Amino acid sequence: MKSKVPAKKTAAKPVRRRVFLVDDHPMMLDGMMRLIDSEAGLMCCGGAKSAEEAVAEIARCKPELVITDITLPNRNGLDLIKDIRAMSPDVLVFVYSMHDEMFYAERALRAGARGYLMKEAGSEAMLDAIRRVLAGEISVSPRISARILDLFSGAPARGSSSPVEKLTDREFEVYQLIGTGKSTKEIADQLHLSHKTVAVHRGSIKEKLGLGSAGELMHHAIRWTAGREGK
Repeated sequence: MKSKVPAKKTAAKPVRRRVFLVDDHPMMLDGMMRLIDSEAGLMCCGGAKSAEEAVAEIARCKPELVITDITLPNRNGLDLIKDIRAMSPDVLVFVYSMHDEMFYAERALRAGARGYLMKEAGSEAMLDAIRRVLAGEISVSPRISARILDLFSGAPARGSSSPVEKLTDREFEVYQLIGTGKSTKEIADQLHLSHKTVAVHRGSIKEKLGLGSAGELMHHAIRWTAGREGK
């Protein structure tokens, strides 16, 4: 009687975590895709250059993690985070952006992101943050972590204490667009809002910032935006 030769066991392929990228700069998007695909245990399952495109593609690609920038055409990354949380609550979101974390990280976390990293930190820091978020952690810089702890403890917040932080996410978006020189009509068209709604936001912004006129608001917004871009 012939003895049976035991069948060879095929090694199980390592699970690769699915990551989706959103960035409106083609070179940045392509570079990040290549970087993630080259990492063990990670794969880029898709990408998009706008929030609208991302919403459709995320439903199709079914990622575990979405990495998005803040600045996107027509709708910003904060809106996209909220859409993803409403549409696919199990999908993790991480922000990788050039924008100052002291003004955006808390807003991103409140919207539902699990981390925030400035692009100047580099690719190795980004990969480390990706793994932390996929492991169930919140990934932010030490200064943002300290600031969040201050908020929970009731201690005075460290770092920026700009009155701009009093603005809601939508008011902040309108304020930024004012700072780029856009008119009320242009802002309404870009954000898909009515002229009246934008005017209401402008009035609320002036009140919160203690400004008396439209001219003062424009000057304040332009100066603030120029200061952020210069950093």
